[in-house]
Amino acid sequence: MHHHCKYQSIEATAPFLQSLSALETKMIFLRLIATLLISIVLATSASAVRVLHDDSSSSSDLTNQHVPTDPNYSSDWTKKPVKTPAPLIGVLAQACYSCPGRSYVAAGFVKWIEAAGARAVPIRFYESEAELKRLFNAVNGIIFPGGLTDIYWDDPYTQAAHKLWKWAREANDKGDVFPVHGTCLGFQLLHILESEMSFTELLVDTDSVAHPANLYLTEEAADSHLFKEMDPDLIEKIQHPDSDLAMENHVFGLPPDMYEKYPILGDNFRLLSTTLDRNGTRYISTAEHKTYPFTATQWHPEKPPFEFGMKEIPHSMDAIRVSQHLANVFVDAARRSGHTPESPEEELDMVIYNWKSWFTLKDSLFDESYDGPVR
Repeated sequence: MHHHCKYQSIEATAPFLQSLSALETKMIFLRLIATLLISIVLATSASAVRVLHDDSSSSSDLTNQHVPTDPNYSSDWTKKPVKTPAPLIGVLAQACYSCPGRSYVAAGFVKWIEAAGARAVPIRFYESEAELKRLFNAVNGIIFPGGLTDIYWDDPYTQAAHKLWKWAREANDKGDVFPVHGTCLGFQLLHILESEMSFTELLVDTDSVAHPANLYLTEEAADSHLFKEMDPDLIEKIQHPDSDLAMENHVFGLPPDMYEKYPILGDNFRLLSTTLDRNGTRYISTAEHKTYPFTATQWHPEKPPFEFGMKEIPHSMDAIRVSQHLANVFVDAARRSGHTPESPEEELDMVIYNWKSWFTLKDSLFDESYDGPVR
């Protein structure tokens, strides 16, 4: 499944027209959007591919609400002490097919992380499990970004995400705060990992490409980590019917009734907001985990300050304030993590500045991204 979201890349260059091979069924072609933007070719599968567990995991620990192993565990990570004032944030790089390398990280996510006082570390999805674990132990949080990639259960990207997600749960269970944030496709990926369901079972088509919109906040949003400290005027503005503060850019959405259909989702996630697509289809737009510092936005908080290739992206002061607030919440949780590289040299070798940033908007349809050598 492919989505398009903005990026900074470690081993690839910008977005591109991409074609997916379907498992057994129809191929969905979606239209060209905006003169400067992306064409997306998607495939959906009629037969859902079920979870592929690695040897060390089983489905028995993923049923209903998870109970941490540490009896003193507090789900309010804001009460934990700061351990890392300038945290490192891993970004799971996505496959790139028409660029110098094998994977990329969107520039917008790197800048979004930096705006809150952190630095980005690219994590290549195709690395060995040992290398993934080494990077996990060195970073203080992880972003599953939006973008163009498959999230079938047997896809290497999903398998890498599953390992990182599992380790993040285990770290939090032991009292080691480790946040995970999912944007757009990353939002969907977090729900797939939690439910062990295929995206074809969870998601429906939505007309939400290049669609800035408002959020319909639920009662739970008032006490949520993502929204409880947001300025009151922004809370009001982001809900206004004419609001364009939440930049939606996706072709699939998660209907609210999936939290009832699959109780493991409703038991473990707080539904914080919904949004309507152009046709009136309602989908979940913001959620956060009830136990772990895992947050998810179907919309793109990183786009308003840092991406200019799509005319629909809002750049108003309020859109920037919303973006900065979410970045601050995520990075502040990461400051509670005690993970650290093994040495200063390792830290310098892993940060994203080791890879060239490509100004891809001139050659294709996106703003700059970080690219690396072919591997």
